[in-house]
Amino acid sequence: MELNERVMVFIVMASEMFKKNSSALLRQHGLTFSHYNVLKHLVACEEGRDSVGNVSKHMLVTGANVTGLAKRMEKAGLIERTNDKKDERLTVLQTTPMALKTLEAIRDTQEQHASEYLRVYAREQKEEVLSVLKYIVQRVKQSANSSFE
Repeated sequence: MELNERVMVFIVMASEMFKKNSSALLRQHGLTFSHYNVLKHLVACEEGRDSVGNVSKHMLVTGANVTGLAKRMEKAGLIERTNDKKDERLTVLQTTPMALKTLEAIRDTQEQHASEYLRVYAREQKEEVLSVLKYIVQRVKQSANSSFE
């Protein structure tokens, strides 16, 4: 296997290990890893809300996939779905107080969990890896942008 492919395979392996181990914690609070990703995205948005289309682009999945996920999350009390006031055709997702309490309850444990993966690295090294990974994601999103619209 060539170096580029080996690097990407190990990125995927590390990601899958983190996802699997995080899922156990999230399940204790009634969340799946996908729920967690949606909520973390929404919390980072203005007023804790964003459109289904933007969430699907962020998660690199189809709008239909996010719509199904959003329905389940709404039923669980994690988000509210409404129509956009400016464009009724758009569905907007917004975090609920329950979701915010859940994220707060797991914040420290999840941070400790993430820290375990990277504890031997200095802050500068972590920032460099983050910069490289952001660049990879940005390039892939740009080249495949039409696939996720």
